[in-house]
Amino acid sequence: MNVKLLARSGALTEQVLFDEKVQQEAREVFTEAHDRKPMRLSLGLEDGSTIELPDQLTDALLFALRGLTQGSLTMRSMPDELTTSTAAEIIGVSRPTLRKMIADGEIPVTKVGSHHRLNARDVLALRDQRAQARSVAFEDLRQIDADLDLD
Repeated sequence: MNVKLLARSGALTEQVLFDEKVQQEAREVFTEAHDRKPMRLSLGLEDGSTIELPDQLTDALLFALRGLTQGSLTMRSMPDELTTSTAAEIIGVSRPTLRKMIADGEIPVTKVGSHHRLNARDVLALRDQRAQARSVAFEDLRQIDADLDLD
């Protein structure tokens, strides 16, 4: 693999620079796939066996692979505590809307000085809950439309 380690320490972060050869290999993978959507990734082990990667890990790695084809990619893990700006972006609401949700007790918050911090798990759970509610509402609308048969 043609990669150059930019920084390696005992710290929680590492930076890796992928050279043009690795980027070209990523492009070739997607060129070979054409219009077929990659669905599964597996990890080949030295004894010849393979481990199929879970769906979310496959999605994350495919996202990274697509990012390599564009030439610039930054990936970070999510911290345990989030600012209101970051949390609002993840949930898909404005920061004032999030502050109202906090005031209404819809999501727990801790204060650090004068700043609010939200637990990442709570933010992701709220995001998923809102997505589920939207999905149910959409299905309800579809059912109403089918019942009324307005076409």
